[in-house]
Amino acid sequence: MHQPILIIAREESAQPAADLLRHELDIAVEVAPNRRAGLATLRRTEFSLILLDETLASADEETTGSLYEKALATPIMEMNFALSNSQRVLRQVRGAFARRVKDQPLAQKAARLSLQNELKSSLTGLLLESQLALREAPPANSAKLRHLVELASGLRDQLST
Repeated sequence: MHQPILIIAREESAQPAADLLRHELDIAVEVAPNRRAGLATLRRTEFSLILLDETLASADEETTGSLYEKALATPIMEMNFALSNSQRVLRQVRGAFARRVKDQPLAQKAARLSLQNELKSSLTGLLLESQLALREAPPANSAKLRHLVELASGLRDQLST
């Protein structure tokens, strides 16, 4: 189940779309009548999507910028609720959810690869430093350093698979 949707628009223009989204998508929808109320709501709850009325977005660039900053990874769609009927809003929301479902595995794969590469790089450095230390180590420390080299090498090999 998705996290709720936040609609930031005047209540009379947002309510029909909110009702349709609740009914068709079986999802919670909160309506904030202005940007400041939307910011306050964002501080309390996480949302899967934010629908922002274009007229409110263009009225105060600074507050709208704060809204985008606070939203972080939550997508924001600007719409004109006075011109968009509820069915159009529903199509847009379904499209946004479909894109998210498609994009999420790609983003996870990219994050995993990035993390693996960072770890491999660190382990390679650790392996090289421990090999150098092993060459210069007195015989009393060589067994411990050899074990450290083996551990680092094993970890690097595990990351490669």
